[in-house]
Amino acid sequence: MIRNFIITVFAFLASVPAFANTRQSVVVPTRPALHLMNDSEFATFLKRLDTDMVRSQLQLRNMDVKSLHLDAQQSEEMRGNYNRCLESLDNAREEIQKLTQKQTLKLDLFLLIDLNELARSLDLLDQDLMNSVAADGSKAAQMSLGYGRDVLSMDTALARHITEFQHHFLAFTGVIDATLDQTDRDPGQSQTEK
Repeated sequence: MIRNFIITVFAFLASVPAFANTRQSVVVPTRPALHLMNDSEFATFLKRLDTDMVRSQLQLRNMDVKSLHLDAQQSEEMRGNYNRCLESLDNAREEIQKLTQKQTLKLDLFLLIDLNELARSLDLLDQDLMNSVAADGSKAAQMSLGYGRDVLSMDTALARHITEFQHHFLAFTGVIDATLDQTDRDPGQSQTEK
């Protein structure tokens, strides 16, 4: 039952496009398709991810989206997407902290969901920033363009982390699935030997 739920959730996550921005291609380091990180690799990955999350939080907090002089509706949408980005970053950092204590499939799944939510939020914020540039040719538009570049660089870095983590997550579920299959087979074998 749990295995079916996990497979369904992952299939859903894999079918939802997390990155609407296709303006810049992402180069992912070559690694085996599925790679189960050992404890030290996983700890290093979480540390790198958390460092990038902190950097992204600082960059976002330094953005003065109120100064972009947008109309009321655009301003409200941008503030909403901006706040969702900050909230997604907080949620991801919280899951990272939990995973540093103990790795479980449930916490891995929650982090993967939070990272995908952050990617979607960054995409929406980037779209808002680019739309505001098209609407105005002023100094505010130049600021918006700079903010858009920052958001795009956050999104690109996040894409690499998500890809690496998805490979780990799939490998981890494979190990758990194989363990469950082995456990299911062992009681059957014992009964047939009697």
